Amino acid sequence: MLPWGQMSLGSATRPSGASGGLGLRAGILVLVAALAAGALAVFAPIPGVVLAVVLVGAVLLGNTSLPALGRIAVLVAMVAAIIGPNLAVPGAQEAFAFRFVAGLIIVGIGVWLVMGRGLPVPDGLGRPVGIAAAWVGWALVTTLWAISSTDAIRWTIFLFMMTGLMLAIPVAASTKRRLAWFLGALGVTFVLAVLVAFAEIATGVRLPTSALAERVGAFAATSFFGNQNNFATYLALTLPYLVVLPVIARDVRLRLLGAAGAVVAIALILFSGSKANLIATGIILVGMLVVMATEPAMRRAFIAALTVVGVALVLIIPSLFGAGIVPLPEQAVAKLDFGTLQAQVQSGSGSGAVRTSLLGTGADLVAQSGGAGVGAGNAEVAVREKQGYEGVANLHNWTLEVLVDTGVIGLVLFLALYVYMLVGNLRIARRTHDPWLRYMGLAGSLALLGFITGSLGPSTAIHFAPMWITFGLCLTTIVLARRVGPDGMAP
Repeated sequence: MLPWGQMSLGSATRPSGASGGLGLRAGILVLVAALAAGALAVFAPIPGVVLAVVLVGAVLLGNTSLPALGRIAVLVAMVAAIIGPNLAVPGAQEAFAFRFVAGLIIVGIGVWLVMGRGLPVPDGLGRPVGIAAAWVGWALVTTLWAISSTDAIRWTIFLFMMTGLMLAIPVAASTKRRLAWFLGALGVTFVLAVLVAFAEIATGVRLPTSALAERVGAFAATSFFGNQNNFATYLALTLPYLVVLPVIARDVRLRLLGAAGAVVAIALILFSGSKANLIATGIILVGMLVVMATEPAMRRAFIAALTVVGVALVLIIPSLFGAGIVPLPEQAVAKLDFGTLQAQVQSGSGSGAVRTSLLGTGADLVAQSGGAGVGAGNAEVAVREKQGYEGVANLHNWTLEVLVDTGVIGLVLFLALYVYMLVGNLRIARRTHDPWLRYMGLAGSLALLGFITGSLGPSTAIHFAPMWITFGLCLTTIVLARRVGPDGMAP
């Protein structure tokens, strides 16, 4: 049985004699904070609201230890990163919640170090920390020959922030109980993202950050992610953590929850018209069957896996012809037609031709740079300056972006991180006796496999939070597996 069905997530026992409320002193401080923030808000509303949130938060969390505050901050940063610019200050899209929380985390780490406390690296995280540090360091070096140093520094800052979030997740979710809270927060965020998507499809009304907000006749949903391809990639990364539940969970509630979530995710991937993530879905389903069939400890679940894959195929295959349970509009059916993609490549028109051209342009840029790359964040700048530029500068290929931006060295570092996570999670899924770790290892490895094609969806993935969060969950699985006790169970 998965740990959600075993552990209690209730509040800690209150010490005898402890007050049930905040106390008189805290109440007075809250009142003072409200008055101060209200007075400021008269002249500057946004700073006044920010001050109120900060002061009230400081009062409510005043007795919380710094490590506990750090764990809360990482969880909040993770959710805020997914919601992204939708939590921005009005009129200032660059100033959104994730960046604010990330800044607080950096300040908190600084305070912690000034206090003379160390930051021990958990067993299993040393190599990823080294890879991330080398990657950020090399990205800084590439700014020396970048066409636009501003874009290079910006990309490097994003790399620092997102790898920092990736590494913070396994540090903060250091036990199964804490990881359960993180997964719960991600589950709630998934529900919110799906509700926004269904509201878009039903009403045509979209969030202001959506690229389809002003487009008449647009059929796809973008949810929190700006465009439908990014949303589809988020769904494909989430899908393994849902589709595995009906296969290996013993709790009926978890099976039903996972099955419902997987059906919704697949339906919305179809509705997005994203061929890359439709292929990712196929890789995830086939990968699950292969692991189940080849691992003796999971062979009992193979029939359940076949059933899940069968249901998924019933959803997917008829829909590709416009006759499925999912009522796809004609535009979505046309976008999912792989014959159309082939025709576009052959005729030299449409998105298929553009992507083929970008692939060739990227390869030319790498060759011209001698394998060193054009400089962090400068791929788009270099593409625009290339002769024959056709108006699309985003490479729409994360692996190619890493190669063009940071050269062979950057690509090797990324692949080293990717292989470390994939091999580590597959090994855990096959060898562990802990049901929780088996679930996380299997879901994580399937997510990484699906991302091989899923990474072709986003125009750029340097600040695509779902990718970095998935990496963080995969590293969390590896760290927890290094801490198993004599009974084979993680703490």
